[in-house]
Amino acid sequence: MTAAGLPARRRPALEVVRALARLGRAPRGRLVLATLLGVAGALCTVGLLAGSGYVVDRAAFRPGLGAIAGILACVEVLAFLRGPLRYAERLVAHDAAFRALGRWRVWLFDRLEPLSPAALGTWRTGDLLARAVDDVDVLQDLYLRGSLPVAVAAGAATLAVVVVGVLLPPAAAVLGGALLVALVVPPAVAALARPGRGREAALRGSLASDVVDLLRGAPDLLAFGQEEAMLGRVAEVEDELLQLARRRAWAAGLGSAVVTLCLGAAVVGVLAEAVAAVAGHRLDPVMLAVLPLAAIGAFEPVPAVMAAAVRTGDVVAAGRRRLDLADVPVPVEDPEDPVEVSPGCPSVEFEEARLRYGPDRPWALAGATLSLPPGSRTALLGSSGAGKSSLLNVLLRFWPLAGGRALLGGQPIDRYAQVDARRCIAVVDQEARLFAGSIRRNVVLGRPDASDEEVAEAIRLAQLDDWVASLPEGLETTVGEGGAKVSGGQRQRIALARALLTGAPLLVLDEPTAGLDRPTAEQLLADVLSSTGRAAEERTVLLVTHHPAEAAGFEQVAVMEAGRVTEVRRADRAGRGDGPAPTRAS
Repeated sequence: MTAAGLPARRRPALEVVRALARLGRAPRGRLVLATLLGVAGALCTVGLLAGSGYVVDRAAFRPGLGAIAGILACVEVLAFLRGPLRYAERLVAHDAAFRALGRWRVWLFDRLEPLSPAALGTWRTGDLLARAVDDVDVLQDLYLRGSLPVAVAAGAATLAVVVVGVLLPPAAAVLGGALLVALVVPPAVAALARPGRGREAALRGSLASDVVDLLRGAPDLLAFGQEEAMLGRVAEVEDELLQLARRRAWAAGLGSAVVTLCLGAAVVGVLAEAVAAVAGHRLDPVMLAVLPLAAIGAFEPVPAVMAAAVRTGDVVAAGRRRLDLADVPVPVEDPEDPVEVSPGCPSVEFEEARLRYGPDRPWALAGATLSLPPGSRTALLGSSGAGKSSLLNVLLRFWPLAGGRALLGGQPIDRYAQVDARRCIAVVDQEARLFAGSIRRNVVLGRPDASDEEVAEAIRLAQLDDWVASLPEGLETTVGEGGAKVSGGQRQRIALARALLTGAPLLVLDEPTAGLDRPTAEQLLADVLSSTGRAAEERTVLLVTHHPAEAAGFEQVAVMEAGRVTEVRRADRAGRGDGPAPTRAS
């Protein structure tokens, strides 16, 4: 089951690997080069051990330095090359893996962006975070600790058997059989010991979700005395993960034992064949030390195959979890032939708009009708759950309408590309999200190319200029994670400056005074009306609130109840009088 509660399609492991290789597109040339360098490094180990054995055995007969000088020089060269070859193999392999890792991350972002927020509303944040961070990091092992170690071990083992076969074919048969068992049996043991259907990856995602929930909801959990229950859930998942880790450790130990037994059998078997060959005058006695040591060198890359099997299983599980996102339908898509947004301040209209967040959920919008003329200032009132934020979700093209129409500049909003529609809208919501960094970086988030003069003007319009001037570092002052180093009012004003800097003709204020004291809230709204009035001759302002007192100064006040606009009150543009009689919506 996915985090959204929908059954995930069970993909075969080979299909997952092929999909990851296609999405990652690691440079084949670098992978081949890394494999060749790895094989060369492994063969240097074989040659180093075999050559050392030859030098020692040959020196026992006291042939003179000239007789062993050549092989001694070869041993020194191999000892020198072994390190650089291994370093070069790691360097090239990591370069290829990191290139693929970058493409996997880009694919994940490109996949999540059109799904958010409509298709991801039922997914747990911690699980998505695990898929975006932990699972992506695991994928690099597809090459680094998966296919490359297997290719290097297989290539080095094959060449070692060929070399031994040239010297003594029966010994090559023994060595080849032992290597085959060591290359096949431990990975099979690892595969059988792994939990089915990516259980471990799913548990890690669940644990990440529980930890995120625990940290975010710690004050509420403590207040209601539920921290022990939540910690108990985390402990249960941790215990199951511990059991799976023990199971994996047992499998790894068994696999290592098999490799060790195969190594011992290979050395003993090769030595026995070599002794028999020397006794039969079919082999130079010097080779009695060379062949067993060559067998030991041939086994050097074999243990990595066991680890490769384990890591490949992890990669497949992580790949399945990532590819689950490919099966999630995109709720809002751009039209094939989008229209362009007209310049200036567009009108906004909702005509019998209907929306709900699931087939079994109640209607969030049940035929809402509302009109925002260009340059108007409208306050949208209603209690929590009345449908105010749902109107904004439709306006921002976060959710598709189930009925009715939403018009932007006289055109149905679904005829615009999403990026074009959102470029017309600047939103300041109640959370006023700030990122760790300076005030300047937070303000220019919507327009990174803004000039210093434009940033200063946005700061002035948001009534932040005096405060910023009083700071020792000015605009370079850091706001902390989530704006922890500034007050709530300052955080809202920074978000307002960011919205004003975008120059969007439609400014949406979604509960901007939430969490602020009344004097601060009143001052913020007064500053908003003042700044928007000076920012442009025509800028539409929409305030979403459930405090009727905050609607003062707005020329149009709309009231929502149960997903419908039930009342619209209008005043003149100067804000004098009550204007025409209230209009009741059907």
